[in-house]
Amino acid sequence: MWRTYSDNDAKAVPLYRKACDGGDATGCGKLGDMYSDALGVPEDDAQAYVFYGKGCDGGYARACNDLGDMYDEGHGVTQDHAQAFALFFKACDGGDVGGCTELGIKYQFGDIGVPEDHAKAADFYRKACDGGADDACGDLKQLSN
Repeated sequence: MWRTYSDNDAKAVPLYRKACDGGDATGCGKLGDMYSDALGVPEDDAQAYVFYGKGCDGGYARACNDLGDMYDEGHGVTQDHAQAFALFFKACDGGDVGGCTELGIKYQFGDIGVPEDHAKAADFYRKACDGGADDACGDLKQLSN
């Protein structure tokens, strides 16, 4: 689906592409966002997958989380919970609070084949909360009740 939210979206795409082509992992991840969310380009899960992968491989932790979401939901790729878990862990380990929050959820509820473990869930929520993820702070509080 083609929709441009602003002229800036369309202008950003070639800049992110240039950054990515130059080896900038953040540019690759942001380009993945553009394709995933149809910002300045048509929605294209295959392109989002490619650019999230380049961003993740290059060290942009947020791209690892976004790629993990694709695998977790089976959005544009074959659903693979083990791959999603590994990517969430890589994202969290790289400092992405979204990845830490996802791991907290997985351990809290024993989701995607991960054994329920509230102590591990609390550890991941705490890491996300300490990193500024307000939702993880709420999840941590709820878990401790």
